[in-house]
Amino acid sequence: MKRSICFIPLMLWYSFSLLAQQKDSSMRYRELQRIEVLSQRNGNIKKDSIANALKLDQPLMEIPQNIVGITSTLLQQQGALELKDVARNASGIYFGYNSTPFDRSASIQIRGFNAYSIINGMPRHANYGAVLDDQALFESIDVVKGAAGFINSVGEASGTININTKTPGSRLLNAELTGGSFGLARISVDAGSAVKEKGFSYRFNAVYQHQDSYLSMLNTSKYVVAPVVQYNFGPKTYLLAEYDFIRGESRNGSGITKLRSGADALHDPISLNYSAAKGLPLTYYQTQTMRMLFAHQFNDRWKLTSQSQYILAPYNTWSMLSSETYTGVSFNEQGQTARLSSRSAIGGKTFATQLFINGKFHTGSITHQLIIGGDFTSSRDSLSNEFGRYTFPFYQKNINYTVNPDSVRQMGASRTILHNNLSYESAYVYDIIKFSPHWILTAGVRHTWYNNTVTQKVSATRPPKITKFSQNAFSPRAALTYLINPAMSVYFLYDQSFVPQSGLKAGTALDPETNKPVGTPVDPQRNNDLELGIKKQWFSGRLLTTVNGFHTVKKNVLMQDVQNAALGFKKQIGEYTSDGVELDILGYITPRLSVSANYTFVNARITKDTLGSALIGNKLPGTPQQIINTWVQYSIPLKASRAIAFSAGQTSQIKRSTYAKDVYLPNYTKLDVGISFTTPKYYVRLIADNLTNKRYVASGDIGNGYPIPDTDNYFFIEGEPVNFRITACIKL
Repeated sequence: MKRSICFIPLMLWYSFSLLAQQKDSSMRYRELQRIEVLSQRNGNIKKDSIANALKLDQPLMEIPQNIVGITSTLLQQQGALELKDVARNASGIYFGYNSTPFDRSASIQIRGFNAYSIINGMPRHANYGAVLDDQALFESIDVVKGAAGFINSVGEASGTININTKTPGSRLLNAELTGGSFGLARISVDAGSAVKEKGFSYRFNAVYQHQDSYLSMLNTSKYVVAPVVQYNFGPKTYLLAEYDFIRGESRNGSGITKLRSGADALHDPISLNYSAAKGLPLTYYQTQTMRMLFAHQFNDRWKLTSQSQYILAPYNTWSMLSSETYTGVSFNEQGQTARLSSRSAIGGKTFATQLFINGKFHTGSITHQLIIGGDFTSSRDSLSNEFGRYTFPFYQKNINYTVNPDSVRQMGASRTILHNNLSYESAYVYDIIKFSPHWILTAGVRHTWYNNTVTQKVSATRPPKITKFSQNAFSPRAALTYLINPAMSVYFLYDQSFVPQSGLKAGTALDPETNKPVGTPVDPQRNNDLELGIKKQWFSGRLLTTVNGFHTVKKNVLMQDVQNAALGFKKQIGEYTSDGVELDILGYITPRLSVSANYTFVNARITKDTLGSALIGNKLPGTPQQIINTWVQYSIPLKASRAIAFSAGQTSQIKRSTYAKDVYLPNYTKLDVGISFTTPKYYVRLIADNLTNKRYVASGDIGNGYPIPDTDNYFFIEGEPVNFRITACIKL
């Protein structure tokens, strides 16, 4: 039956092809004309340049880095609702071990390492803060693989995902209604005016979404409001003001992680949700983003951009744990445990401002593209963790999720509070030097200053512990691009990035009162990235392919110091290395046939251990050795500028490592399909996700013997079972 379902789109495709072959030559000519018009109206699924907020004023073909530009057209094809749905369109991206339905964007990983998501080229938070997103805000997405000092003060060697929010463009009014599995109900509005040469224009997006879950008791809601106003002083100068509000709420708890024995993982009923409880207070994640952007074009060679952003990003989460272990819920041999509530509260406030100038000039026959600027980021955030005062009996064979709502919210005396007050200051200059029509040299450097004051309070009877950190570093970038022809280029890149770190490591001196090690500040993390690649445009620029290899090294990596865990110390184990190969294919093969496909091979492991040799060679936990993604859509034009389209895609992750050496999470392949009907005034789209109802570990880890004795312990998030979404959109 499942094979038959998968075969239906292919049969329909083949049947329509046979019908098309029976038309005469004049009919085929008119059909081709309709196809071209249809392709132009639907727009491209790839970008040919990156956003202005990322500062590089170059076509992607000339930028010496693997950068994938994804448009809203492709996101619409795939029925994407949030950033995690975008990951399938670029190589090397996967999502790590998150804990709630709302923090997936905080767990992005690329090429084996943690990665950042930013918004309009600016940071979303520094240490702590809610990270929420929604497709209603996405104008386009830039996926920058590898270190990219030209973007921000600090950055991981793995890469960065930049969200470009919607701004005024052309007049539009779209209303979209979505319904689907697990009680999904979503309504969104997108309205805007055309940009005037002089005067005001606007863009407004709003969303309400409710969805239950395949997990028992978990109910979520999301609210989005995003007005944007732009004033053009003339054709070369404008001022933009933007406000984005996103709030996510969940009832009966927020935990989506599972703790299972090896025998139960992926075999027990999928809906079991031991961390939920009817009576827990409301969990919420919330972000408010306020942005001001000023841009002025002096002439056709020089322009100035200044933007500032202020983000408020609090969250308050509730879930249930086992009181015996303070981990995920597990049971004794009699199938019993006592649960208690766990609460985490975050307060995040981040201000960021940037000023940069793009300019072009000549020295003889050599052309220079100059980027010079600076940025400043200030962040104040806090973290509070508490555990409940009372416990509640819980039985594996007689599940009762109900708890006393008054008792469950009362917290015990033990509480950890952490405050960060940090700032980044940075200045940079980059020169893109074009020696000839074929050779382009990129050279530049960024210098970053970092300061942080950390206040930690672990007991009401002890004074808070205050530690100050101050670090700075130069981060150079050098690259060479050779344009074989306008449609093909070869590049080599060397880039460094700087990641400041706040924490203490055990020193050699001992405290005379406690006879325990005295903490000393950890060193900053330094990252080096080498990349060699080839880019090629096909079919008159409709399709872009990128093949590249990379060698990335992270130094001074932090991990938990188990021996001095009570003192809150960290260890710097030495060096992580990630080597790999990536292939990205994105665009239209024909005006009817579009494809988004990519492949990644990654070998991410520990290569130096300052504490010994026991960890050398261990793979980095959660990292897939191979990732394969495809999404193909075939459109068939009909009369009156209408079209029907069939889509199919898959996602595969192979040989995902864990903390245990030579132990891997199970491989998986997930299949998705879609069908849509489009007219100039409306469209209807049906998406089936995980069509074969495959049970799989979306992310997680495997331990041994704790807290469940004598067996493997799976800590994981399970992928969603088969689900359907149908969307109808009216364009007024």
